[in-house]
Amino acid sequence: NRFNVHVLPVTLSSGGIFCPTRPLRQFMKTMERCQLSNTDLMVSPVCLGTWQFNDGKADETWPAQDEQVSREIVDKAFEVGVNFFDTAQAYGKRASERVLGKALEGRRRDAIIATKFGGGKKGGYTAADVEQALEESLQALQTDYVDLYQVHWALMMADVNDVVGELKRQQAKGRIRHYGVCNFGAKQLADFFEAGGTCVTNQVPYNLLWRAVEYEVLPACVQREVSVLSYSPLQQGLLTGRFHSPADVPEGRRRTRHFSSESTSKSRHCTGGEETATFQAISSLREACAKQNIPMSSAALSWILGRQGVRSVIVGCRTPQQLEDNCKLAKLSQEFDNKLTEATEELKEKFGPNPDMWAKVSRYS
Repeated sequence: NRFNVHVLPVTLSSGGIFCPTRPLRQFMKTMERCQLSNTDLMVSPVCLGTWQFNDGKADETWPAQDEQVSREIVDKAFEVGVNFFDTAQAYGKRASERVLGKALEGRRRDAIIATKFGGGKKGGYTAADVEQALEESLQALQTDYVDLYQVHWALMMADVNDVVGELKRQQAKGRIRHYGVCNFGAKQLADFFEAGGTCVTNQVPYNLLWRAVEYEVLPACVQREVSVLSYSPLQQGLLTGRFHSPADVPEGRRRTRHFSSESTSKSRHCTGGEETATFQAISSLREACAKQNIPMSSAALSWILGRQGVRSVIVGCRTPQQLEDNCKLAKLSQEFDNKLTEATEELKEKFGPNPDMWAKVSRYS
C-alpha cells in the first residue's frame, strides 16, 4: 500500500532499533534509524527542519533562501541518510510545505513527513478548521497522506475533545498515519490524553542552553511513552561556538530569554535575560569540546540524543554542507557527557521550569 516506505541502507543497534537513552558509544558512520513510540515510523535521529524553505522570502528568523538551494539540501539529506522532514502550515504561510513538496517529488515514499496545523487564523481551531488545514497541507505537499500530523500549540485548539476526535477521524481515513503535538506542557499533555488522544510525539525546544523541559515535560513524555522531538537543538546557532558575545548574534535570534528584552524590538518576554550566564556556559562548552577535539555542534546534538525519551533532533540548514556537518554525531564518553551537563546546570536553574523562551506569559500551562 502507499504507506510502504523505502529506506536507505542503515546500521541498526543491537536491539534492532536505534533509540538512544544514554551517551553514544561510537561514531555513527551511517545514519541510523529510531522507531517513534507506538508507531511503525522508523526515522533518522537527525530530522531536517524546513522553516527556512521560504521560497526566497526572509522572515525574522531566517534570511531568504532560494528554492533551488532548498532542493539541494533535500538531496543532501537523502545522500547522508536523513529520511525525516519537519514543516508547518505557519512556516512562510505554507511556503515551506510547497517547497518541500516539490523537492520530494518522485521520492515521497522514501520520506517521513511531519507537518503541523495552527497559525493561519485567529482563535482556536475547530474540527472543521483542522480538516481544512490538513487538506491544504496535503495539496501543498503534493501528497495524499502525512506521516505525522501535529498540533502546533495547545492554545490553537478551540476544544481539545473536538480536535482529538477530528485527528482520529482523519487517521481512520488514511490521510494521517499518526498524530502528535508541539510545545505541550505536562498539564496540556495530560488534558490531551484525557480527551482520548494518543499522541506519539511532543516537539519541544531542548538543548544544552535551554533545559527547561527537563523539570516537567520530559518526565511526563517518558511516563506516557511519547517520543520527544527536539527543536532548536543548537539554540539558533549559539551552540556552534561561532558567537562570543551577544553583539555577535543576529537580531532575529536575540528574541529568547537568553537575551535582554532591550536587545531587540522583536523581543516579547519583557525580562532582563541571562546574557552573562549564557555566554559563560558557551565558553565552558567551547573549552570542553576543544579538549576532546569534538566540534561543539556535534557534541551538543549527540548530548540531546543521549537524553531519555528523545528520538530525533530537528536541525534547520541554509546549505547542504551545514546539514552534512550536523549529521556527524560524535562519540561521547560518560565523563564528557557529564561535563557538558555540569557546564549548563547553573543556566538551567536560572531559567527554571518554563519552557517558553519567547513569550511574557508561558504558553505551556
